[in-house]
Amino acid sequence: MVTFVAIIVGMITITVVALRQTATRGGPGTATRLAAPTAAQGGAASAAGARPAVTGSLTGPPAGYAVAPTLLAALHRGDCLNWAPYPAGVSVPMVPVVPVRVGCDRPHIDEVTRLVNLAPLFGRWPGASAVTQAAETRCAGALRDFAGAIDATPHYIVGTIYPSEPSWQDGARSVACTVRTDDLRARTGPFRVIGSIGA
Repeated sequence: MVTFVAIIVGMITITVVALRQTATRGGPGTATRLAAPTAAQGGAASAAGARPAVTGSLTGPPAGYAVAPTLLAALHRGDCLNWAPYPAGVSVPMVPVVPVRVGCDRPHIDEVTRLVNLAPLFGRWPGASAVTQAAETRCAGALRDFAGAIDATPHYIVGTIYPSEPSWQDGARSVACTVRTDDLRARTGPFRVIGSIGA
């Protein structure tokens, strides 16, 4: 009987891990309802403005993020970024989203887990889908490395802050791998692993 229970628990654990890994692998075109902060927000999205969008595997806006090379160069693991998702039901414009660096004690969408340089991969702008794919590939496993365990906390996924074409032309060649909620809900405080399974 004990062996049977142990097998069942093992199967449930494997299923949870497989589902969590699948949730971190959204493909291009899965992002929906994302927007840049408005001027009225002073460049930082408020908690009220960061309403949940849709659940599922959200990777990022189709047009990428408007990030300056100086912002990317100044980021470190554990830094936090905020931007405003669109409310549900609003179509996505093909304009870059503007992330703003904020203290992690303030509402934020992303917490940086890894920084990756794409310059060795592409000599010139390769297209949004190629940048998105490269970002997702190089950010796979970033959350595990950051947290020191496989995340078994529900509703958290790997995110990527990757440059838009204008940002790329301005010299932004890096990607910030992040951890975010799957509904893009703003949160406060640093990410904590709850109920982790050993790496």
